[in-house]
Amino acid sequence: MRHLLALFTTLALSACSLAPTVPPKAIYDLGPAPATQASGGSLAWRIADVTAAPWLATEGIAYRLNFQQAQRLEHYRDSAWAAPPAALLTQRLRQQLAASPGCPGRAPALLAVHLDQFEQQFASAGDSRAQLRLHATLWSAGGGARQQAWVLERPAAPDAEGAARGLALAVDDWLPQLTSWLTSGGC
Repeated sequence: MRHLLALFTTLALSACSLAPTVPPKAIYDLGPAPATQASGGSLAWRIADVTAAPWLATEGIAYRLNFQQAQRLEHYRDSAWAAPPAALLTQRLRQQLAASPGCPGRAPALLAVHLDQFEQQFASAGDSRAQLRLHATLWSAGGGARQQAWVLERPAAPDAEGAARGLALAVDDWLPQLTSWLTSGGC
């Protein structure tokens, strides 16, 4: 009986090692922020949390097969963002604009950014681009507002890693454009 129990235990444990293992999910963020030079002054802008379209409220890395069914938004099964894209963008935006100079004697304006698209789009099975589409509103302390929209695309390898890399590059391409737009209105 004792030998039978030992044999049964050995078989049960070996069966566990034969079970297929599920690879861990690959988790991506925007990577290290580009280097900026700190201003040492106060911020020219208060930065609201980035808002996003409802379908961007998850950590899923989105892609669209335009050559098959352009209306269908998919997500990579084994890969995800470390946080929803709006949260990642809020963090990057605050990191980058923290180095911006303040406007002496003026209350900071409020910057609101809305994320409309943050996905990989496939023209064919081997041809994809990362697409970032967003718009910003700058509310001055006096109550006036101005708006700007951007669409940025970067080539991307046809996989989740390529999507993450392409979208991170698109965000880093956008930040200098945003800063230029912000400073073009004067202090």
